Amino acid sequence: MHTKLFTFLFISLILLCCISVSGQSTSMVDKNATFVVNPNPDVPNPNSDVVIEEIFGLNQNTFGPSGLRGRGNIFLCTTPRKLVEHRLYLNLTGAANMWFVVYEGTALNGIYNLVHSINVPNQGPGEGWYSSGAIDFDFQAGMYYAIYPQWDVNANYYTENPVAPPYPIPASFGELVTGVGWDWAPTYGDPPPATQTVTVAATVPVAYYQTIVTDDLVPVELTSFTYNLDGNSVTLNWNTSTETNNLGFEAQRSNNGEFKTIGFVDGYGTTTESHSYSFVDSDLQPGVYSYRLKQVDMDGTVKYYDELIVEVEAPVEYALQQNYPNPFNPSTKIAYSLAVDSRVTLTVYNLLGETVATLINGNVSAGEQDFTFDASGLNSGVYFYRLNVLGVDGNEFTSIKKMMLTK
Repeated sequence: MHTKLFTFLFISLILLCCISVSGQSTSMVDKNATFVVNPNPDVPNPNSDVVIEEIFGLNQNTFGPSGLRGRGNIFLCTTPRKLVEHRLYLNLTGAANMWFVVYEGTALNGIYNLVHSINVPNQGPGEGWYSSGAIDFDFQAGMYYAIYPQWDVNANYYTENPVAPPYPIPASFGELVTGVGWDWAPTYGDPPPATQTVTVAATVPVAYYQTIVTDDLVPVELTSFTYNLDGNSVTLNWNTSTETNNLGFEAQRSNNGEFKTIGFVDGYGTTTESHSYSFVDSDLQPGVYSYRLKQVDMDGTVKYYDELIVEVEAPVEYALQQNYPNPFNPSTKIAYSLAVDSRVTLTVYNLLGETVATLINGNVSAGEQDFTFDASGLNSGVYFYRLNVLGVDGNEFTSIKKMMLTK
């Protein structure tokens, strides 16, 4: 009894020391993150991107189970957060094979599904905090979670029963609503079963000496958003460093009016790896355009990112470009530019001067233009293409270039 009391006082002293040093210490899971010892679960998260450690239980009672056993609690999630570590204070009498498990249900009582498990063999013997190690699991709002470890040797473990605080107990991600292993024991197994049928009372006064460590969910973090302008085409480029439940991005454009969606690019769901994206907006008329990204989560939540302003300038002169590719088989692209809106005729003829194709014969808007010529019906050889232009300003332009079809 004296030994147990000394152990409890020693652990309490360590916790108080951690709290006194600016409330921060180093996490065993994430050594680069700020780690907060938070024995009062109702204290809100002091900052974003801060790991929170919540301790449930006061080390008041001890029990000595044998065989395959487990202890923990059931939580209702109200705020989505990431579970990054789970610990339970035990005194294992021998080397144990431990499983740290998370079961998820839609109601307090009913079928729970196994959604995360970690096997940690060769634990103990000895007294102390036994840890799952790093966990990467996202709690979803509105769901219930049974979170507990199981072990296969004799062990003392510690609870608040029968002296317990009023239920539910606040947590950074929701509420602790009842215990696992008091009036309801899971079906244990190695490995743990895929489902559990939970039948518990809503206010059973059990809070095992359990530590839950959570962190903010990883957002969709945009590291860059840029563009390239090539004639009358704008290429949007953006990069992400992390993504969570990212369905994708809507590319939106405005031209002195409201934004309209011009395309959609699929996201990578949840990932901590960097990814690059691009979207091409082509055949633009001269003018000033605003672009923005609308990021869409899988639950329909959206976020808008800063706008890019792009000016597409009108060509300063009429021009006919060399077709590309050249030689070609069987198609090639013919590009040209118009200083103003014009009446355009684009024809193709052979070495004898005979017209073999009329590609364009009509009104065309000012700007950079192109036409893809399919010569599948023609024989190999040298051909010419001619551009005749009559602008609305009365100016005329004619240009002829040679191309080669090889089959």
